[in-house]
Amino acid sequence: MSRNHRGRALRVAIDARKLTNAESGVGNYTANLVRGLRAEDPSLELTLVQNGRRPSPDIEGLAVERIAVPFPHDSPLTPLTLKHFLRGGGFDVFHSPYEIAPLGLSRPMVVTVHDINWVVDPAYNSNNWFMRRAGGFFYRNSIIASMRHATRIIAISYATRNAILELFPEHESKIRVVHNGSGRERIFPIDEATASRTLHNVIDPGTPFVLTVGQGSPYKNHFHAVRGFLQAFRDRPGYRMVLVRRFAGGDRELDRALRTPQAKAQVIVLPYVTPDVLNALYNRARILLHPSYYEGFGLPLVEAMMAGVPIVTSNLSAMPEVVGPAALLIDPSDDDAIAGALTRLDRDEILREKLIAAGRQRLEAFDWTKTVRATLEIYRDAASAGNSAAHNLR
Repeated sequence: MSRNHRGRALRVAIDARKLTNAESGVGNYTANLVRGLRAEDPSLELTLVQNGRRPSPDIEGLAVERIAVPFPHDSPLTPLTLKHFLRGGGFDVFHSPYEIAPLGLSRPMVVTVHDINWVVDPAYNSNNWFMRRAGGFFYRNSIIASMRHATRIIAISYATRNAILELFPEHESKIRVVHNGSGRERIFPIDEATASRTLHNVIDPGTPFVLTVGQGSPYKNHFHAVRGFLQAFRDRPGYRMVLVRRFAGGDRELDRALRTPQAKAQVIVLPYVTPDVLNALYNRARILLHPSYYEGFGLPLVEAMMAGVPIVTSNLSAMPEVVGPAALLIDPSDDDAIAGALTRLDRDEILREKLIAAGRQRLEAFDWTKTVRATLEIYRDAASAGNSAAHNLR
């Protein structure tokens, strides 16, 4: 049971504006955290910050206090003015499940940092020069300020922790690593017949395919994903690649690759899919290909393990940490390496079963109950640290 220093129930305010996009990594994280916190500790008093123009959906009828603000989570108004909307709110700790947080709060603040790729290299996020400069200025400064003002920082992987400490070693005492859980309500096993019926408008039953899932930012490396696939299966015209590419921006290299006759015949690009279609895609995929250059965690990796799909992924950033022995690791910029891993994993049934079994075992490390419990402990720690700091100032 969560209690503050005065013995009453701990009161936590959470920025839940990302719940309007539950398919994203941050939205998924927020939804599972809010749901799990109340289940783990019914005495916890929760307040959710919502976008008044786009109200977040209720999570299973969860009864909580709500604060409406008229701008989204990634608005420049968040660091500048959100504190004014929170003024007078009855909470002990504020949690931003995203790297952009209100500045100037008088109460302890916990910030979850998923990654710092905007700080490391804005080119990871956009091919547009203006967006790199403008976005880089805003996100870099906002992320740095949020970490500086945070009482505690949750890093969702050791890769994220190490990236923070490489640039900002002064935050070492604040950081706690808490891995994401696996969302079994989102991706779960279904039989092949059900999956095929769900995908009747996407791909023919029995057609083998490689699945790649992610937003259309450059760091997702869809260009080399497509090139590696086409090289691996150029002699097998019946093979397909399904590329689920949300929020796709301009990518001239990828567009050129997709205009080739082979790509037009073998690559299916989907800008958005419903949750049931996504689940069916995982359950029907022959291989998941996830060759990102940079990830704080990599949700598709866990989703593939949940669906029993063998994985080819990058040997960089958080990918090796998440998959452990449950994937083939490749240099994401090497088309030959991607093609070789795909070909090997398609043909070697013993290797496939070995990786699938390792993935099932690996899932034990990603449990939302563990994530929620660790986060609750961080709330208590932050509240205690904030109260101690306030006492010392008297």
